[in-house]
Amino acid sequence: MNWRRWTGMGVLALAFLYGGFLVGRALPHHGHVPGEASLAQGRAVAPVGLGPGDIAPNFTLASTTGKLVSLKSLRGHPVWINFWATWCPWCKKEIPEIVRVKKHYGPALDVYGIDEQQTKNEVARYMATTHLNYPVLLDQSGSVAGTYGVQYYPTSVFIGPTGHIVGIYTGAFLTRGALDPFLKAIIHPG
Repeated sequence: MNWRRWTGMGVLALAFLYGGFLVGRALPHHGHVPGEASLAQGRAVAPVGLGPGDIAPNFTLASTTGKLVSLKSLRGHPVWINFWATWCPWCKKEIPEIVRVKKHYGPALDVYGIDEQQTKNEVARYMATTHLNYPVLLDQSGSVAGTYGVQYYPTSVFIGPTGHIVGIYTGAFLTRGALDPFLKAIIHPG
């Protein structure tokens, strides 16, 4: 009898994990994919917000090394922000692709992970074991994730050199093909 109970619990856990993957893959956050009129043309001043063409809300967070990073200070560069957590199974699957992208583009693309409500030591240990080649910022209070409307992990925000949001994607990027339209939109806009 006990084995049936454990088997049932295992099947249920796998169904939740797989369901989370399907939901994440099926939801381009806010329904926006680059190439669909990415930036609003002709606006005198773009509002701060989360829509395509809006200026990304500014924040300042400390990295695991203690360096303060402000989003506004990154203007002039394309920026990929990836909200994630060490306990997130789909984040773990996505990290190797992010590492490859950062290695390929180097300083031409600013990539920042944002970890919510975990300790610096937890995140730093995880970074060392997974060989992350990009900085991780610590959102200790969860306020930045809240500002960006993050409900699921991972969530990626793509910001062009002018500070405008080009796209937001909820779910894991497991292949370059799914990621390339977002990268192209921020690295080679227009």
